[in-house]
Amino acid sequence: MSGHIVSIGEALVDMIEISDDSQPTYVAAWGGSPFNVAVGAHRLGSEAEFAGSFANDALGQKMRHFLESEGVGIDLCPVVDDCYTTIAMTSFVGPEPQYAFYANPASYGFVPPAIANRQQVVSASVVHTGSLAVLEDMTYEAITEAFRATDGLITFDPNVRPRMVEDWAEYRNRLGQLINSSDFVKISIEDLEAAYPNQSVDSLASATLDGRAQALLVTRGGDPVTIVTEQGSTDVPLHGKLPVVDTTGAGDATMAAMIHQLALHGLPNDHDGWVAMCQNALVVAAIVSSQRGAALSMPTKQAAEEAGARF
Repeated sequence: MSGHIVSIGEALVDMIEISDDSQPTYVAAWGGSPFNVAVGAHRLGSEAEFAGSFANDALGQKMRHFLESEGVGIDLCPVVDDCYTTIAMTSFVGPEPQYAFYANPASYGFVPPAIANRQQVVSASVVHTGSLAVLEDMTYEAITEAFRATDGLITFDPNVRPRMVEDWAEYRNRLGQLINSSDFVKISIEDLEAAYPNQSVDSLASATLDGRAQALLVTRGGDPVTIVTEQGSTDVPLHGKLPVVDTTGAGDATMAAMIHQLALHGLPNDHDGWVAMCQNALVVAAIVSSQRGAALSMPTKQAAEEAGARF
């Protein structure tokens, strides 16, 4: 094992559609973007700690047990009595997921800012966050405190869910704060269009790289991704050797692989180094997209290397 990452944010249950007829069948899979990232990075070989709140119910207990069985640390995970585990209904139009969230209050909204003082955060190689947890006041404060406290690299994936946003001005302010605090940012073209509808990839890249960030990765569904650094911009083709079944966890798999490499090697020395990292990450994403079930389909280091990744 190499590198120590802390992933802060939501754990929830994805109810994933598995049939295409008029009476669809759903199966439960553990999910939440930062939860998936923690599992994915650990399976690739990083020591991983998840920092997220869990409801004190059967689903919350099962998810904590899953993390423990995977070897992901849960010392930074409070258990709360005032909610039920958040559910995300995931239906499909082709391979692309569409989400409906049931969270009132959100079970992932109770991460205390005091976690920033914990040794796991301060000494982490990488601290990561993103997605729905940014919308919850307490957890957002915990994230910003952790970003200030850590001596490690900082990564961010907005993973925008427009139907969950009530105050776009405040949400964009939070996104801006986190982008400006990060060493590496990943964003999908759908996220960009939802959060910044009048902004181009070039303008976002310019603003992102004007701060602390060393690179911006833009994903475009089934099209090549774009990695942008101060030295240039490169379109990197997807790893197209596996069938596409379910893209639910593809972005999280990409992020998990990028974080694993950052924890293992630190920031790349040049643009070509970032491109090579992306190529490895896209192999991991292809493996996850060829199966159902986000966190459950994250590959091991051996599986990723057998498919062509070189960590």
